[in-house]
Amino acid sequence: MQIVSENHRSVGQIAAELKNDAIDFVSTRVQMLTQEMQEKLSIWKAALPVLAIAAVMGVTAFLTLTFALVSFLAGIFQPSPWAWVFGAAIVTMVYFIGAVGLFALGKRELAQAGIVPTRTLRVLKEDQIWIQNEARSQP
Repeated sequence: MQIVSENHRSVGQIAAELKNDAIDFVSTRVQMLTQEMQEKLSIWKAALPVLAIAAVMGVTAFLTLTFALVSFLAGIFQPSPWAWVFGAAIVTMVYFIGAVGLFALGKRELAQAGIVPTRTLRVLKEDQIWIQNEARSQP
């Protein structure tokens, strides 16, 4: 005996349709998540080398220019026995300010991208609200 609904479809047909709809629903959400994570990964791939280059540039600049700049500044402060200390302190502050600026740039890029798949979570939240509304409206 086959049970028939109001639309003249069997319960098996309705169940199969629900199953297909659920598979499509999950497949769509997985595709959205995959796409969004790929976008975020590409941003991370672009930002991390910038941070690495900033670090290498900071170290290289420190190693190659420090002595020359400290020597120049020490020459300016030459009568003082603290001339080399003053020169080293000034150069250290300049390098530190540059490193902080580059770090802030890289951090800003990563913060804008974030890790959380926000678009997928927003759609899932909308789906949850829609399902709740549908459940309430059913007799």
